Amino acid sequence: MIGRFREVHSILYFTGLFLMIVSLPLSRFSLSVAQFILVGNWLLETDFRRKWNELRKNPPALVLVSLFLLHVIGLIHSSDMTYAMKDLRIKLPLLALPVIFSTTKPLESKKFNILLVSYIGAVMISTLINFGILLFTEVSDVRQISPFISHIRLSLNVCFAIFLSSYYAFNKSGNFGNYRQGFIVAIAWLIIYLIVSQSGTGFYVLAVTTGILVIFGLISMKNRRIKVVTGIIFTGVIVSVGAYLVLTVKNYLHTDKSELRNLPSHTIKGNAYLHDTVNSLIENGSLIGTYVCDKELRESWNQRSRMAYDSLNQGGYKIKATLIRYLNSRGLKKDEAGVKALTEKDIRNIEAGWANVHYAKKISLNAPVYKLLWEYQLMKRGANPGGMSGLQRIEYWKAALGIIGSHFLTGVGTGDMDTAFKTRYRQMNSRLAPEYQHRSHNQFLAVFVAFGVFGFIWFLFTLIYPPVKLEKTHDFKFMVFFIIILLSMVIEDTLETQQGVTLFAFFTSFLLFVHKE
Repeated sequence: MIGRFREVHSILYFTGLFLMIVSLPLSRFSLSVAQFILVGNWLLETDFRRKWNELRKNPPALVLVSLFLLHVIGLIHSSDMTYAMKDLRIKLPLLALPVIFSTTKPLESKKFNILLVSYIGAVMISTLINFGILLFTEVSDVRQISPFISHIRLSLNVCFAIFLSSYYAFNKSGNFGNYRQGFIVAIAWLIIYLIVSQSGTGFYVLAVTTGILVIFGLISMKNRRIKVVTGIIFTGVIVSVGAYLVLTVKNYLHTDKSELRNLPSHTIKGNAYLHDTVNSLIENGSLIGTYVCDKELRESWNQRSRMAYDSLNQGGYKIKATLIRYLNSRGLKKDEAGVKALTEKDIRNIEAGWANVHYAKKISLNAPVYKLLWEYQLMKRGANPGGMSGLQRIEYWKAALGIIGSHFLTGVGTGDMDTAFKTRYRQMNSRLAPEYQHRSHNQFLAVFVAFGVFGFIWFLFTLIYPPVKLEKTHDFKFMVFFIIILLSMVIEDTLETQQGVTLFAFFTSFLLFVHKE
């Protein structure tokens, strides 16, 4: 009878793990259900004395659990207990998953690998669905194609799935050698998806993680010939990417000065042009403020679109400004002839909020770079950074550093993060509109703000100690995830959302405790 109950609990445990790992890229709801299954099964299994003894003899697990306890300690000097309780609820996976995984019998290799391969499959399904949305629906922002989870969290899952697929495709000691072609197809598709989704976070994480792995691989490689060849290829890739970026930036920001010497004063219809050659921004290699005839733009646009020239488009931007930028990106003059040269697809793009023809393309390598260059110009002009991811982060980090300066030792506490940031934005006279005044978008700064310098040091310890103690620093799967999650923490509050904290808590605990290698 006892053996039968153990078998039932084992099945429920594996079921909970399976549902959870495939839900990470697919469903918030089933992710919560999976956690209830794992917690409920762990409680119904009882045997708490054994579990307690195993937990207290497992320092890495205790250190991971202490990350949740750090948030509990932060309640001591929190005034907003409503927000604090909400934050603790979001952080519960930091408590539950290390405890459950470290006190449950480890999985055998076959089941462990089945779960990871199922995860790759779930990421593939999520990305294919998103690609279908992009192909068959009109979207004003490519981020809208990810209906299940945040596009940023999905990009982290995509990057991890790429490296897991690489592991199974090229690891000769595994049991998946017969499926190598399938994993290679998965790698190719997921890289294509990052390009299609124009995921800046995904590009950044994939590129830096790959660079780190190649560098460590070169250092540890014994075969001199292979080391030299690999080093040459790696250097060639770096030089090629650098050359592409330099040429792209040059072509985007460089204008032909000779064309500005003899600018026509009137359109073909005899209406006056406005040529702003002093204050105009540059886009796609030409000044946006040249060849502008507002009278002809208004009349010709209102003839071609139901959206009035002075109204807002679907993206919430002014039609006039979007139209001028779009015409400029097409190399057309901003007059009646330019508007007539637009296709029906162009008209729909402008109505949807696309200000540059490259932004509207389904696949565009240039679009992410162009957006950064556009934001860079606006930053130099002192523009309102609201709605622009790069500029906003600078404001977020300034606010976080200001709060840290005022609460260096103890931080503001678990519950007062939002209040502290709102107060700091007012003190800064921030140009950010209230709807854009978010938290730090950097997990390290967020921890420093909440818990002060000693809490920050402990946070770093909770990240580093468990893998070092368990000798996981040579485990490819764990180290890849570890690098990905650390990189995400530089540009995101990874642990401040349900999807982010669960991704961290699940895979950290799963790769440390669920399978003993």
